[in-house]
Amino acid sequence: MKEDITRADSDGVIVVTLNRPEKRNAMTIAMRETLFRAVDDLRDNDDLRVLLIRAEGPFFTAGIDVKEHYALYPPSRGMQEFRRDYRRNIHRFLDEMEAVEKPIVMAINGPCLGLGVEMAGAVDFRLASTDARFALPEVDMGIIAGSGGTSRIVRLCGVGWAKWLGMAGEPIDAQTALAAGLVQAVWAPAEFDEKAMDFCRRLAGKPIDAVGMAKLAIDLCRDLDRAGGRTLERIANTPLILDGNKRIADRDAEKDRS
Repeated sequence: MKEDITRADSDGVIVVTLNRPEKRNAMTIAMRETLFRAVDDLRDNDDLRVLLIRAEGPFFTAGIDVKEHYALYPPSRGMQEFRRDYRRNIHRFLDEMEAVEKPIVMAINGPCLGLGVEMAGAVDFRLASTDARFALPEVDMGIIAGSGGTSRIVRLCGVGWAKWLGMAGEPIDAQTALAAGLVQAVWAPAEFDEKAMDFCRRLAGKPIDAVGMAKLAIDLCRDLDRAGGRTLERIANTPLILDGNKRIADRDAEKDRS
């Protein structure tokens, strides 16, 4: 039986693949739970260095599975229960992705809508195929993108592009997303999967403590003034420098013994 989401671990990289192309990879609760477990494993296992999220088929994701969503939250259940469950599940899921001290990469091969864009705002690296496009269609449903599609996208792309996506509901293509700061690289479809995996392997080969500290420092510096940011850099770098000096001393001592 085909699984809607698959996972494979190789060379320190967790590869999670959205595998529901017949439904445009619309994300069910079960799919989100699999992703959440992968994030937990990334956080807790030192042998796992990077999480790559990719998709099968022409769509990256159409967002949440709307049919499942409305089956779980009919009007009779009331909005208070919906908001409580939504905050507990999707908000916590995205917050954990953002907070884990290891890199998470999205390889976006095609249209990425709704929750897909909100996931993009929570990860560290967003790689796009030239076939990718991005949209927040929630406004056309009479709501806003309320799981990071507003708060995270405005920080990534600025007010203008956040309004274009979240207020006007207008889509953007991969090159526009690159110019807006929503993605960091755009490659042709023929080379996309290989380049995305090569990038993840390079990340996995870097010193794990330095990568984690860089992520923490960059995220914290975003909310500090220049003086505060420089102070944070010095504090964050001190243990890394001490550890590096110890490794050099140990290496030199080993050479002397030989």
